[in-house]
Amino acid sequence: MIYYNFKQMQDRLLESLRDDLICVDATIGNGHDTLKLLKKFKNGFVYGFDIQEIAIKNTEKLLRENNFSNYKLILDGHEKMDNYIKKADLIMFNTGYLPKSDKKIKTNKETTLKALEKSISILNNNGIIFFVQYVGHEGSFEEAQVVDEFFKSLNQKNYRVIKTQFFNQINNPPIIYIGEKYE
Repeated sequence: MIYYNFKQMQDRLLESLRDDLICVDATIGNGHDTLKLLKKFKNGFVYGFDIQEIAIKNTEKLLRENNFSNYKLILDGHEKMDNYIKKADLIMFNTGYLPKSDKKIKTNKETTLKALEKSISILNNNGIIFFVQYVGHEGSFEEAQVVDEFFKSLNQKNYRVIKTQFFNQINNPPIIYIGEKYE
């Protein structure tokens, strides 16, 4: 069966994982993915990053309303995740900007590349990076090129990477990368 959007792909991936993982939501936005991670990984822990205080506040409110406490939200860039986390099993990214906010505040190729490099350094064996690259906004195609080159450059002896994109969809559908670390 073909999954028609990245949320379906993400759901299928999460269903296949055990429930005690250390997770990172590298771009929390309004907290919907953070909440999804907490619902799935009830015996795990979730770290969430964002550079906007409103994203932290919105996510905190959502998570408290849903009675979760096994998380830490960090007002800092995802490129600094190794300052807060030593090891992780699952790292999720959604690039772009916070929906219904200032579109000038967004991920960019420099910090995203650094965040991916940091992700690899803290990712446990059999760990997974689920990366959604949104394209269509200013700077997104340059960011997508850097992300593509990063994933392509990972040594196949230690990483499996799948890239998925919908070719016949309008309005620049996102590109999805799923990378797994193994030894």
